[in-house]
Amino acid sequence: MIDAKKLQSSISKNTKAAMSQLNSIRNNLNEIENEIHWLDNSPLPIADAIENISRYVKENSKPAGINHFFYSTERTGKKTLESEFKFKHGEVITHEYGGVIGGGTVDIAEIICSLFGIEVEKSLQKIAMIAAKDIESGPPLSERPQLKRQLAEEKMKLEIKEELLISSAEELGFIGFYRRHDCNPEIVLMMEDD
Repeated sequence: MIDAKKLQSSISKNTKAAMSQLNSIRNNLNEIENEIHWLDNSPLPIADAIENISRYVKENSKPAGINHFFYSTERTGKKTLESEFKFKHGEVITHEYGGVIGGGTVDIAEIICSLFGIEVEKSLQKIAMIAAKDIESGPPLSERPQLKRQLAEEKMKLEIKEELLISSAEELGFIGFYRRHDCNPEIVLMMEDD
C-alpha cells in the first residue's frame, strides 16, 4: 500500500525544488534585462564621447557667408555672421509695435562652432576628459550590438528552460507555477506545438 504522507512529502519536496529552479531562472532573466538596459543607456567611454564632440562641432561649423568677401558687389544669401535660429522651447509673440513678448531657448551652436570650431572642440574635449573620471561608462558603442545579441540568445535559452519547467509543473499538477506577464509568447506557443 502507498503511504500518502510519504507521497505528499515527495510531491512537496519536488514542488519546492522546481519552484527554486524557476526562481533561479527568473533571477537570471532579470539580470540579463538589467544588462540590456545598461547597454542601451550607459554612458559612452571617453573615446566615443570625444568622437561625438568632434562630429557635433563639424556638423555645426558651416562656412556660410564667407563667400561674401570674395566679391566686390553685395551678393544675396547669408551674410558673414548671419545665421538662422528657431526657438526650441517657450513661446514668442510679436505685437503690433515690433516688440517681443515671451521667450525660449535658442541654439547658437552654428554661430559659435563656425567662428571658434577648433577652440570649442578642444574645450569640450577637455571638459569631457575631466568628467570621464567620475563617470562609469559602458562598453564602446561599436561593441554594444554584439553584446546585445549575445544577451538576447542567452535570454531565449533561459525562457525556453522556464517554459519547459512551467509546462512540466502543469502536467504534474503542481500549483503556483505561473508565467510572467512579460513572457515571450513565441516560446509559449512553440512549446505547445511540441
